[in-house]
Amino acid sequence: MTDSAAETARRTRRTVITFLVLTAVLLLPLLAGLWYAADDALQHRSATDWRANHQTRKSLEHAAMLLVGVPLAGAACGWTGATVLGRRTGVATATGAMLGAIALWILGIAAFYIAFSNATFDF
Repeated sequence: MTDSAAETARRTRRTVITFLVLTAVLLLPLLAGLWYAADDALQHRSATDWRANHQTRKSLEHAAMLLVGVPLAGAACGWTGATVLGRRTGVATATGAMLGAIALWILGIAAFYIAFSNATFDF
């Protein structure tokens, strides 16, 4: 490899690692929130209300699927786009995963806003 090719490979590797670390940092608080919600649901399980337990379990499963699926879908879209365009797939895949994590934060903030805008507080 020539010096310019080695430098390009090193820069590409550094970019991919940076994007993957940012993705992990963005997903860690969401994962911690899911862990807390699952632990709370397990500790406050009803002995008689199986429907509420089932509904809680299903909502936790949906949240876990979103937490895994959205960054994975972003990575798949980035990889596919880079492959179709004939570009390097590493940076595009890491960028797609990071954009998926950012999309999760946007969805979470929007859901939080909608939940509180529809709530009524009586003091």
